Amino acid sequence: MRLSRRKFLSGTGVAASALSLNYAHPVQGGDDSYRVWEDLMRTKWTWDKVAHSSHGVNCAGHCAFKVFVKNGIVWREEQQGEYGATEDAPDYNPRGCQKGVRHSKYMYGKQRVLYPLKRVGERGEGQWQRISWDQACDEIADKYIDHWLSSGPASMSFAMGTAMLLKKATIAGYQRFLNLTGIPAPETFAGVGDQPIGIYQTLGLDITGDTVAAVYKAKCVLVWFCNPAVTRIPDAHFFWEARYNGTKVIVISPDFNPSAMHASKWVNPKPGSDGALAMAMAQVILKDKSYDTDYIKEQTDLPMLVRTDNGKFLHPKDLGKAGGNEIYYLWDEASNGIQQAPGKDRETIELGALQPSLEGTWNIDTNSGPLAVTTVFELLKKRAEEHTPEVTAAITGISPEVIREIARDFASAKPAMIYGGFRSAKWLYGDIFQRAMLLLLSLTGNLGNEGGGYQLTQLSKSDGIAPYLFSDIGYGMRIKAAAMWDYEHMDLKEVNRKFYGDELADTYDEHYQESLDKGWWPRQKEKPLKMAIFGGHNPGSWKAGGDHWQENIYEKVETIVSIVPDMGITHLYADYVLPVAHHYERHDLLVQPKTPYLQAMDKVVEPLGESVDDFTVFKRLSKVISKKAKERGIQPIMDTFVDGRPPIERDLTKLYDQLTWGGKFNDSKDIAEFLINASPGLPRITFDELAAKGIVRVEDSEGVVYGDNAPYATMKQYVEHKKHYETHTGRQQHYHDHDWYIKYDETLPGHKDPLELEGYPLRMLMGHARHSIHSSWRDDTFLWSLQRGEPDIYVNPNDAKDRGVADGDLIKIFNTMGSFIAVAHISSSMQQGMMFMYHGWDPTMFRNQKNFSSVITTAGLIRPTLLAGGADTHLGYAPIKSFPNMTLSDCTCDFELHAESNEQKTA
Repeated sequence: MRLSRRKFLSGTGVAASALSLNYAHPVQGGDDSYRVWEDLMRTKWTWDKVAHSSHGVNCAGHCAFKVFVKNGIVWREEQQGEYGATEDAPDYNPRGCQKGVRHSKYMYGKQRVLYPLKRVGERGEGQWQRISWDQACDEIADKYIDHWLSSGPASMSFAMGTAMLLKKATIAGYQRFLNLTGIPAPETFAGVGDQPIGIYQTLGLDITGDTVAAVYKAKCVLVWFCNPAVTRIPDAHFFWEARYNGTKVIVISPDFNPSAMHASKWVNPKPGSDGALAMAMAQVILKDKSYDTDYIKEQTDLPMLVRTDNGKFLHPKDLGKAGGNEIYYLWDEASNGIQQAPGKDRETIELGALQPSLEGTWNIDTNSGPLAVTTVFELLKKRAEEHTPEVTAAITGISPEVIREIARDFASAKPAMIYGGFRSAKWLYGDIFQRAMLLLLSLTGNLGNEGGGYQLTQLSKSDGIAPYLFSDIGYGMRIKAAAMWDYEHMDLKEVNRKFYGDELADTYDEHYQESLDKGWWPRQKEKPLKMAIFGGHNPGSWKAGGDHWQENIYEKVETIVSIVPDMGITHLYADYVLPVAHHYERHDLLVQPKTPYLQAMDKVVEPLGESVDDFTVFKRLSKVISKKAKERGIQPIMDTFVDGRPPIERDLTKLYDQLTWGGKFNDSKDIAEFLINASPGLPRITFDELAAKGIVRVEDSEGVVYGDNAPYATMKQYVEHKKHYETHTGRQQHYHDHDWYIKYDETLPGHKDPLELEGYPLRMLMGHARHSIHSSWRDDTFLWSLQRGEPDIYVNPNDAKDRGVADGDLIKIFNTMGSFIAVAHISSSMQQGMMFMYHGWDPTMFRNQKNFSSVITTAGLIRPTLLAGGADTHLGYAPIKSFPNMTLSDCTCDFELHAESNEQKTA
């Protein structure tokens, strides 16, 4: 007889009741004023105080929580649930997820770093000595000054991770420290493969997005490279309510993910074929003539004229006229001749009396004779014909009928939206994917409208933080492109050669060096790296290149300092680990555009052990550095940059006074107060007033698209106010005529095959997990119980069968770079030929401390066009807006039954 779980629980409940009655005894004397279980239940629901806070991780939620405190301990938390709504869209309540309601337990977990630690064994052994803060600061300051004197500030680095990224006061303090010291900071946007470069290439912006309520206003939503049911738990209801309201929600993903099950339609292209699918949809829209003619004539470069002989835009020099290459032309139907296109040289891109032609080829007279020109639109039509649904079906695995259906669904809806994710940026050709998606939005007039757009996220305006960072000392930060930083410091040319061959390695490197030589990009490696500081950062867990990265950091860098709340693989190799306060133990601000609210992180309880917030760490280190610099007679230096900025004076004796503005900023709460009052669009209240409420609505946020006075920039300024874009054409720029773009056929978006390793047929993809925010909460034992309890990887049933693997077996995933061990999670939601693993698992959670990074061969893949620059393009060095990504997805592997499982099967 098989006993079901339900019957077992039912039976044990009856048995327990019987036993409790059997052994119950009356209280002697009849006094029943005190009953143990009743009292426990009563006191369970009494508190010393209830405060407001949130969790300052790299999550777009930043949900408001009530935090219940008893005897100085956080006992529990619950969602605040006091959000409002936007116009006629659903409200933002209740928000929150299982990670947030678990934090009151997780913050007291064994993973916490509670005291300053000094390594006493070999790196990685985990042998530590507990030391005082005074000793830690004293020894770190000495090492800092020694490296400063011997090699200068450029020989050190201070990398910030996602644990610091979105806490506004913390990031301000961190950047102030960077600005004063000149320590290079490898950024963590492109550095983790999240930079949407295609947005910058097309729009001149760093990123685009509105409130999540904008989803409800769309009539068609393409959920592309995103899995909101898993990664946007507080926001997912907007998608499903929109669908209930009539919106077509189309999920485009190679795997049948948890969002696909709720969608109107699921489309599963082969991994890495998304650009082909987008271009096939564009071909259908162009063929059907279902594009928005007026919009693309005014807002895009599609009517602009291009020479047919060399593929270059037409400029005044081609006509023998005065004027620079910022002047572009179009064919005006009203005058039947060429006219200058409104662009960056004018206040507005409004066409006025101009009537641009989209189609045609003309011969124009020049001093050198007739010159044939055509429009970008004509070139686009030719490119699109290379991607007909029939051609694309073989690339994507999607039938022509389905491609036409979703293209027409998208084109006929107004407004229509692409709700994207950062996974698109992790492909070698991810920027081309994004350009193709933006093209679909441009053709249909869906960029800059309510319910449309390419929805990723938005960054708050810098007006508030800039005065705090620079007003008294000027700009002095060394922000480094992390992928380029790694390329130069770790000889990744040879990694490319090993895995992708001589031709690719040499071609990529030749263009890399040429870009540096021409000054398009500054060299990232100024000095050999001597000292590395990691703040809320665990790169050893996820860096592409696995052992290669670790060997170059753990074995070569003289001094490693980690400033973290929780232990991880990187910190096991540090020389010093400094404890940082957790989310409920600090003051800070969260400004996140998915909801139109300013969120307080209040210091609800005192930090555990001797942990302190990050700004206190910066203060303590700076104070000792300044003291020792005075004692050692350290003189100021003039620090020269490699990117053309003027030298700046660095004076270590003044570091502490400058960091605190002479005592004006003594803690993160002081910084938070400053930012509230200096930042546009934020309500002018004190931090204590904000903390008492938890959340306060930001200004100009009545609609689902932010207004001009909100804390976030939007595309309204271009589409409604007709201002020019910050591209070279002053328009949405889909065509790039840079020599390298012409050479590699990237002038317009189009399909390019992803890379693969010969002999390794399975493509390994990764995504954000349901049970963690990156690595935060990934090691929580209760959340483990909601999944398989150890790292697992999804594989297709046929692929598993071919290799003799059953569900739950341990498998070895491998290629020529390395291998790691995980549990096989066999699922028919996977296409044959692909594997999928949710990320965030620290190497310490794997056998042999090797995780997925051990097989990711893509660390050195920086395409030539991503380093293009020069005077005739807006492309090039643009900190924060456009850095080359760390590539992660152009990686193939294989798997086999691991020996441990094989032994169990044969036993």
